[in-house]
Amino acid sequence: MQWFATFLIILFAAFNSGCATSTIPAPVREALPIATPVQSAPAPPTAPSLETKTPVAQAFPLTMALPPEAFTAPQKKGQKPHIALLLPLKSASFGPAAEAVRQGAVAASIMQIPAVLPLQVYPTGDQVEDIVSVYQQALQAGAKIVIGPLTRNAVTTLAKSGLVEVPTLALNYPEGEEFLPENLYLFGLTAEGEARQAARRAFNDGWRTALTVTANTPLAKRVQLAFSDAWRGLGGKLVAQASFSPEQTQFPALRDTVFKHRSDILFLAADAERARMVRPYLDPNTPTYATSMVFGGNQEIGRNVDLNGVLFADMPWLLVPDHPAVMIFPRAEKFSIEQERLYALGIDAFRIAIVMAQNPRPAEGPVMDGVTGQISLANHQFQREMAVAQFREGTAVATEFADPRNLGEPR
Repeated sequence: MQWFATFLIILFAAFNSGCATSTIPAPVREALPIATPVQSAPAPPTAPSLETKTPVAQAFPLTMALPPEAFTAPQKKGQKPHIALLLPLKSASFGPAAEAVRQGAVAASIMQIPAVLPLQVYPTGDQVEDIVSVYQQALQAGAKIVIGPLTRNAVTTLAKSGLVEVPTLALNYPEGEEFLPENLYLFGLTAEGEARQAARRAFNDGWRTALTVTANTPLAKRVQLAFSDAWRGLGGKLVAQASFSPEQTQFPALRDTVFKHRSDILFLAADAERARMVRPYLDPNTPTYATSMVFGGNQEIGRNVDLNGVLFADMPWLLVPDHPAVMIFPRAEKFSIEQERLYALGIDAFRIAIVMAQNPRPAEGPVMDGVTGQISLANHQFQREMAVAQFREGTAVATEFADPRNLGEPR
């Protein structure tokens, strides 16, 4: 096994050989609530035996223990260097979502080879005062990296607090054009970001005119707006915008609109249930793009038949579970697809924290082959470029991974 350990160390050194550069704080252009409350999550998963897993892909960043001199700040008596995970586990509204993130981060921390920094969980409520207080407690206890907060208002408050003294990876986006403190970085799940990726994908596929079909919900409207802005910004033309509500009496009129305004592609902004309802009224011969909102899981094959042909992007954790960079992590049992996404977010958040522990000023550009997508850093935001899939006979089939050359594009 000595030769294997030596191989891992060499592989790690090669992956992290890039020089760090300072990052100038930039305005944030996107904010989205992390998730709607989900059902309670089960107990933390048990890590699998490393000897029984498939060898790690080269893109997966292995970790090495840091020498004491790597931590330049002197330690006060009683302090222990660690990664702090701040989550609203005490919140009735966000507690279940926070628990899924916690389990993912714990699963990733178990897989450290060897340990860089231990993970310590700090439960909070959903009051911003409580979250800021716990953040200060984590710093006083010796936290060298902080993961969290999780909610949008908490991230906004922390960004304005003047308390961000160590590299902090927020799991949401502050409100408005907030300028970020030097040590604050952002990483989250955003439907708007997926819509912009869909626009880039369709434009790169050679299409130039689009028609949007939007469900009458607040989230769908935000997704449609993000796609439209990105599409026009790329030089595409939006020929028409159609919207619908669940009442089927509207669908014939929507169908007439779609066939009247011919376009290269359709962009469907709707969740899985509404997308299934409206899809039969759309032109099946026009390429249709969407976000992960349309994907409710491959266990719904019979219901997903109506979505055949729709192209969308989602995280490799769900679409490519046998990919080497994905399958090394344990699966949580009895999770809904929403919880699975949050669990995967926790995995990659911890892995990013390890990168930040090794380099508090990470360089912009590609970072890692994550379970949530190809991850890169730009303007203090860790971006995800996801796997592309298409519904075929009711099953979502991954067609390709993201092109790493696109990772640095602005969100």
